[in-house]
Amino acid sequence: MTGYELIVYIHILAAMVWVGGILFLSLVVVPASRRYPEDVRARLFTDVGRRFRNVGWTALGILVVTGAIQMAARGATLASVLDGTFFDSRWGRVMGAKLLAVFVMMLLTALHDFVAGPAAERAARSGADATTLRRRSGHLARLTALLALVVVFLAVQLVR
Repeated sequence: MTGYELIVYIHILAAMVWVGGILFLSLVVVPASRRYPEDVRARLFTDVGRRFRNVGWTALGILVVTGAIQMAARGATLASVLDGTFFDSRWGRVMGAKLLAVFVMMLLTALHDFVAGPAAERAARSGADATTLRRRSGHLARLTALLALVVVFLAVQLVR
């Protein structure tokens, strides 16, 4: 296995953790939790959310580093990205779309993990109605999941 292949392998593993975790939460944990009382659901999401936050952000960090290494191996330089010449080819345009989707996905994840989620948790702890805040947090999570699937689709386009 070459060094490049190892970087690709690590990148794919991190993507599996990130996207797989998002899909597991949205397709398994959320529906299963609906049969529990609200206070139990709130504790579950707080605990699971904190744990996945650490795993997810670690995976995202690995994805950024390994993705940058792969782009450099494909000839991308900071200058070619900044002056736009990197995006002259089909591959560069698809990569640009993927990078934009990743950036928006990371922004939504940060809003979910560090703003909306904690606000819902604080409201629930204080005895206030956290329904609206939880709903916002859920919308952010669903948008993130959708963007994660877009990123995977674009990644497949890059290897064609």
